[in-house]
Amino acid sequence: MNKTSILETGGLFRVTDTYLSVSFEKEQRSLSTAIFGGGFKKITHSVNQKLTVFYPSPEQFPGGSVSEYLRLALLDYGYPPEESCALLTAAKMEWHSHETLRFHDLVMDVITTGGVEKTAARAGSPPLYEESRGGFFPVGTVNIMIIVNGCLPEWTMVRSLISITEGKTAAFQDLGIADVNTGAVATGTCTDGITLICNPEGPVYTDGGTFSVLGSLLAEGAYKTVKHCLENFDKPWNRFPALATPPPVDIKF
Repeated sequence: MNKTSILETGGLFRVTDTYLSVSFEKEQRSLSTAIFGGGFKKITHSVNQKLTVFYPSPEQFPGGSVSEYLRLALLDYGYPPEESCALLTAAKMEWHSHETLRFHDLVMDVITTGGVEKTAARAGSPPLYEESRGGFFPVGTVNIMIIVNGCLPEWTMVRSLISITEGKTAAFQDLGIADVNTGAVATGTCTDGITLICNPEGPVYTDGGTFSVLGSLLAEGAYKTVKHCLENFDKPWNRFPALATPPPVDIKF
């Protein structure tokens, strides 16, 4: 499988059996949780890489680390590592969900892969491992790439990650996804990833909170794509109607 299309936000979107990528002619700004190229970075390529072989420790990855494994993959695809970031997942690439959202001049593309059957967790639950003792959970289970046609200052990008996460969590709650260890309603998985990309030459947006148009669309895009992945592709065993969000109450002012 090797399909390409042009996104509404201008990037070239590629879908293969082993990775999703979005490529740009001009340099974009990103904020990502990616193991390779994470943090703030100027990029021309954003990748969501499928892990096709399980490795029990980071040292057993090709190249000797997860980061090097992703760097080598980028080189194999012809993407300059210094201009790229790469998330990692075990999800099937053909099971991605893509939504385009717009409000007046603001446009965004949201591309998500997801699964919850092994790592769904409720934030604040007891930890399962201590990293210094060799615990290893590098693979992203819900990975969200969002491309915005506007320019977001760094603090707005950071605030926007909260809105994206809240949208993802709302999808988990509405579906009644259970923490695989406690049975409580999950807020995400222990390995989720986000890459947020914006256009430095676009109109400036400074409020990423959910009362703003920007924040509302970010949360909506995360909600719709996560929900679509889990409803249509994964059909998880740990989805329980009893945990689903109850109907809204009638607020009287």
